[in-house]
Amino acid sequence: MSPAAPVQTPMRPPLGLAGRAVLFVIGLVTLTATLATATVWYGANQESRRHQEMVARDLTRRFTDNVSAMIVDGEAARLPSMVERMAARDDVMRISLRDRDGQIIAESGRNPEDVRISTLLANRVNASGDVERMHAQGALAVGAPIFLNGQRIGAAVVMWSPDEFRFNTLLALTPFFLFLGCLMLAAVPIAAHFVRKAIAPLDELTQFARKVAEQGEPAPLVMKTGDEFETLAGAFNGMMERLDASMRRIQEIAFVDPVTQLPNQDRFLREVDFSISNARTSEEGGAVLVFEFQRLQAMMPALEPDAARELMRLVGERFANAARTVDKLMRARAGLNSAAAIVARIGASEFAIYSPSALTPTNAGRFAQQMASALNQPFDWRDHKLSLGVLCGVAISGRDGDDAYSTLRHARIALNAAQSAPAKVKLFTQSLDREAMARFNLEREMRGALERNEFRAHFQPKINLDTGRVEAAEALARWVRPDHTIVSPNRFIPLAEESGLIGPLSDAILREACWKAAAWARAGMPVKMAVNVSALQFRDERFPDRVLQILNHAGLPATALELEITESVAMEDPERARRLINKLREAGVRFAIDDFGCGHSSLAALSKLPFDVVKIDQQFIRALDNGDAQSAAIIEMILALAGALDLEVVAEGVERREHVEFVAARGCRWVQGFHYGAAMPAAEFAETLRRQEEDTRTRGAA
Repeated sequence: MSPAAPVQTPMRPPLGLAGRAVLFVIGLVTLTATLATATVWYGANQESRRHQEMVARDLTRRFTDNVSAMIVDGEAARLPSMVERMAARDDVMRISLRDRDGQIIAESGRNPEDVRISTLLANRVNASGDVERMHAQGALAVGAPIFLNGQRIGAAVVMWSPDEFRFNTLLALTPFFLFLGCLMLAAVPIAAHFVRKAIAPLDELTQFARKVAEQGEPAPLVMKTGDEFETLAGAFNGMMERLDASMRRIQEIAFVDPVTQLPNQDRFLREVDFSISNARTSEEGGAVLVFEFQRLQAMMPALEPDAARELMRLVGERFANAARTVDKLMRARAGLNSAAAIVARIGASEFAIYSPSALTPTNAGRFAQQMASALNQPFDWRDHKLSLGVLCGVAISGRDGDDAYSTLRHARIALNAAQSAPAKVKLFTQSLDREAMARFNLEREMRGALERNEFRAHFQPKINLDTGRVEAAEALARWVRPDHTIVSPNRFIPLAEESGLIGPLSDAILREACWKAAAWARAGMPVKMAVNVSALQFRDERFPDRVLQILNHAGLPATALELEITESVAMEDPERARRLINKLREAGVRFAIDDFGCGHSSLAALSKLPFDVVKIDQQFIRALDNGDAQSAAIIEMILALAGALDLEVVAEGVERREHVEFVAARGCRWVQGFHYGAAMPAAEFAETLRRQEEDTRTRGAA
């Protein structure tokens, strides 16, 4: 059985400030009345006691005068009977007559405590010669001296009964109580009225605070009291204004790009989600267009902060103005009354538009083309004309996504595919989604393959035409899965460069190539090892130190290693490239410029950087099959230039005997290609070297 729910005692409604103030006033009046009553009672009681003492003293003096008169008249023998008669009165408890020595002359009553009091008081009278009094056991004892012919001869002590001298407090204070009751009946309502009126501004402040809690932003508080309440109301209003400004600032920071002042991605997604939810009910749709400025992200790190912000603001203004113009034209052409387009900056170099007027892929494509035309116009910035180049990906809500996030994700997938599109604009299709998912899965597999060491170095022979021997090799990356299937480099190399995995992949190949070359050298089969350097590797300032460390661990001389760098990587920052290259060349490492002739700055690369080897790109070698005179001329020019600069030349892509004869006739001494063999695993390449050494020994023996 489930436990019974606890019985909840209904809460009493909270007592308001006015109620508490009234209770306080009532308590204050009651306390004041109590103190006043106690004061009056104490004063009346003290006055009554003084009156009692005066009466008792007068009666006692009269009694002592009678005693003196009887002694003068010679009737001292009658004193005992006189004392007995006096003691018989209701207001007298005891009488005692004593001489100057304290001896009893006449006395009534034998209570020991009364005797003690009488003796004590008589002694005090005899000692002082004046009237003495004391209170004991609720009674009043008065002692007076007895005089005879002006001489004190003794003392008389009379203990008066308390019943006769009790103060009737209730009777004495009745008029006061009546007055006090009337005062309270009149004072409490009056006090409550003034209290409620006095705290009315405070109650208004309380109501204002409650509205702030419930509504968040009530109307300003107006209070003209001329006192602290008006000051407090002004402070409340100022606090609410600052709080409202802070909230607006927080909203701006959270949902607005600080540089361009355009909505950021979070706000874009919120507004697009709201628009899509409305479109579902009205059977309308829209398109999400994502634009990327290709050169912008590469330029920003090279600019100073102020210049970078200025350029980004300029780009943001151009983008927003173009979006508003194109959207207005699209809506006017289609005769639609749809909402205006939503514009946002969603990344470092990415901007997005949601256009409710682009209902179809055709309209969305037209919108993208017009935007691209406007954005591809040069930017006038600081006396420069900049062409940033624009890519665009488009996705249609409803068709390509049910919410803002999925539609934006698909637009970004289309943006990635726009690089290879002729117009640099791409509409999302399901095939793109499958390709993106395949790339994602392949990247995930690559990360696992790196951890499992599935990437291995295969070695393509490089032939020295002067000797006809394999004297060098180029290490190439191959992905060999556990089931021994090989993934084509054309699939994983571009993805590795895009995902940043090319760095650790290149390091792994370099490490294996050096260890294998060192092992073959120790076996008497030395070869020069060429290894490709990725752009990510070369951008690391620690690259030279890492190469030297690998050589040291492998035990391979630096002179046996040749690093191949493409001219595009080398010319990103020639001065930096020179510094890194020289550090390794001083240790003995050789450098080759790869794919020479394919870039726009080949001659500049040779003149500015200290290369040792030039590799003729294989596209020029293959073009010889078609009788391409221009390619032949380029090969001859490269060989002549290398000869003039005293550089070694390697011809790549040699697949036919005619290729070998052509380059050899023009002075090329090194070749590599399928004519001599494709890249092969380390064991197979080692076997090739071993057979070559055996053939050499056999010919020598013959």
